[in-house]
Amino acid sequence: MDIQTKKSILWDAFEELKSRWSVDEKSLEAKDSDEPKINGLPESKVKDLMEIKEKYQLDDLEFLFIVGAAVGFYEGQKNVKDVISKKIMTLNEFVSSIIGREL
Repeated sequence: MDIQTKKSILWDAFEELKSRWSVDEKSLEAKDSDEPKINGLPESKVKDLMEIKEKYQLDDLEFLFIVGAAVGFYEGQKNVKDVISKKIMTLNEFVSSIIGREL
């Protein structure tokens, strides 16, 4: 398989992963689940990775690349969620102090 084809397959696999793991309003509001983690990733995310490995028939090196990208993507989403949660909490405290009651 030539390099361009491999690159295309890896890109397709990562795009599918991004669409499966995309952050939406519902996931931002959800509390961190008690789902078991495997090396820092929730079990469901690991299952998604294994499905993508099978679907795109990735070898070990290609799969390692996707796992690295996936971990970075997941951690980035967690960081965004944490920042947004802190900002919302600060905003709620400010509004509560103005109106004199807790939200």
